[in-house]
Amino acid sequence: MLGNWQETEEEIYYQPPPRDWIDTVPHILSKLERYRFDGWTVQWIRNWLDGCIQRVAVNGSMSRWRSVMSGVPQGSVLGPVLFNIFINDTDSEIECTLSKFADDTKQSGAVDTPEGRDVIQRDLDKLEKTWGVLVDEKLDVSQQCALTAQKANRILDCIKRNVASRSREVTLPLYSALVRSHLKYCAQLWSPQHKKDMELLERVQRRATKMI
Repeated sequence: MLGNWQETEEEIYYQPPPRDWIDTVPHILSKLERYRFDGWTVQWIRNWLDGCIQRVAVNGSMSRWRSVMSGVPQGSVLGPVLFNIFINDTDSEIECTLSKFADDTKQSGAVDTPEGRDVIQRDLDKLEKTWGVLVDEKLDVSQQCALTAQKANRILDCIKRNVASRSREVTLPLYSALVRSHLKYCAQLWSPQHKKDMELLERVQRRATKMI
């Protein structure tokens, strides 16, 4: 899950997700306990994940160190194992078919009755609580597009107010790291089908281009 990029008058810094998000360290550890990992192993992983800090570097400038309260370090040996444990129960109480490959999950089902439509909607509602993707009763994703564009524009506002340089070397890495990740999050699921939604997201990209 993504955190938030907050601004002060002096700097931009990374605010990790709140601790009640599902990929927080306590949630991962509780799953290990439910799968009956022995106490020594759980404590060893707790020591590895707890107390991590990180900062952001852009062209030699450093943000302040911030605590990391969620996720698993990428590139680690344990990362794929813990990720598989983390998503193992994604299809719990899901009636439709879920296809999972690495970090890509797709839901599918055949619908020829109103009841079948309701089943798919119920499953989408359950997955929304897990992944934070908004889909309405007509399988429309306009609300998701609007929310995504709103988040991306807020981050662009933050960059514009706090970063003096408008050079490509500065702005492009900031856009790629802070803005584009929101536009691409679960994009295969909520890919916009309406012209107004596509234009809404394209305006974000055009705005970023004009900043350079």
